[in-house]
Amino acid sequence: MDEMDEMDRLVDDLDDDGEPIDDDEGLIARAARVLRPSRMLRTGELSGCLGDLGTFLPDVVALSQNRLSPYPYPASFVFFSGLWNLASGIYFDLPLPIQPMHTVTAVSLTEGLSYAQTVASGIWLGLFFLALGATGMVGALKRAIPLAVVRGLQLGLGLKVIGTGVGLTLRAKQWMAGGFDGRAVACVSAAIALGCYADRKRPASLILFALGCVGVVLAAPPIELSLPRLPLAPMPSITADDWWAGLYRAALPQLPVTLLNAVVSTAKLAEDLYPRRRTPGVGPISLSIAAMDLSSCPFGHFPSCHGCGGLAGQHHFGARTGSSMALIGIVKMAVAVFLSGSLVGAFAAFPSSVLGVLLAVSGIELAACCHDISGKFDMAVMLIGAGVTLKVGTGAAFLAAAAAAAVFRLARRDANE
Repeated sequence: MDEMDEMDRLVDDLDDDGEPIDDDEGLIARAARVLRPSRMLRTGELSGCLGDLGTFLPDVVALSQNRLSPYPYPASFVFFSGLWNLASGIYFDLPLPIQPMHTVTAVSLTEGLSYAQTVASGIWLGLFFLALGATGMVGALKRAIPLAVVRGLQLGLGLKVIGTGVGLTLRAKQWMAGGFDGRAVACVSAAIALGCYADRKRPASLILFALGCVGVVLAAPPIELSLPRLPLAPMPSITADDWWAGLYRAALPQLPVTLLNAVVSTAKLAEDLYPRRRTPGVGPISLSIAAMDLSSCPFGHFPSCHGCGGLAGQHHFGARTGSSMALIGIVKMAVAVFLSGSLVGAFAAFPSSVLGVLLAVSGIELAACCHDISGKFDMAVMLIGAGVTLKVGTGAAFLAAAAAAAVFRLARRDANE
């Protein structure tokens, strides 16, 4: 480790007054420290709080514009995301993000989930992670589900999301009323996405979202300040079919992805980034996800979790403490409380030519996770999962890939005896 890396790690463990962070302080004292304006407004925390918006904002816009099943309560989505940013920032005092669950998002965009089914999937996932966090079974379940099964779902869903994004750009005829040609804007957006791909200093998603916001401003949707109100969505009536669809089509395929990427990997990355601090293990992160989804999904929050990629992005942009998350949480909540009536119109005005490219980039990121699969048998399991996802759906793909992995495991064991 060179001198600059060592200095960066030492700074990570100091508060804004240069004093070591006390992980054993009380919750009220921690909240006062995390919410101190001088701490929230440090340059690193300000820039770092934007590190995960390139994932969050496109997902909110895409779900609200979803042709198959539009998410009906975007203001509730934004409000609860901000509330959990604030809560986790205070509790963990780390830049842990709040991200929509990518598999549930992809299933909704490509296969369609009703609002009731989405809420049901969030409740199922909350129950799963409550049980895992309370019993310490995270490691056992991780070992029981082969990585190739998880990667097969991600590959198939990634390809489907890419296809959805490409279709959206091809249908875009104009960017705004009386304005630019939509396909030309899509080509420019694609060039930006390719030119900035994997560039953390110039994140393609944030640049494209800013471009889309220009389109929203030029479209001039009605924006009205309203009396402050909590944007709580009504609890849906969930039928037995909704419970089954939420479990089979969304929760079961999402479970191993969240387990791997949002629990195990996030806990390990936090430990690596902040070795001198007490970081949350897999148990507290599981229980945090459970509390989030069980308490707020019935009132309009989309199923969400903490994410390894978001933590890495926010750290890269300069976030070192929970103050960055508290800041972005307060901003999200304020937008939802004061502009709740205008968000639907603003999201609807977001140019589909840009949104399609954003979706394609998201699909590429989802599918690119599969680069770590090698070996003939694991590759076969992954391709089976991806193929069934493309032609049937995620629920059937999860069962088919898991069955194939079990058969291969038995066959190899018999061959070795």
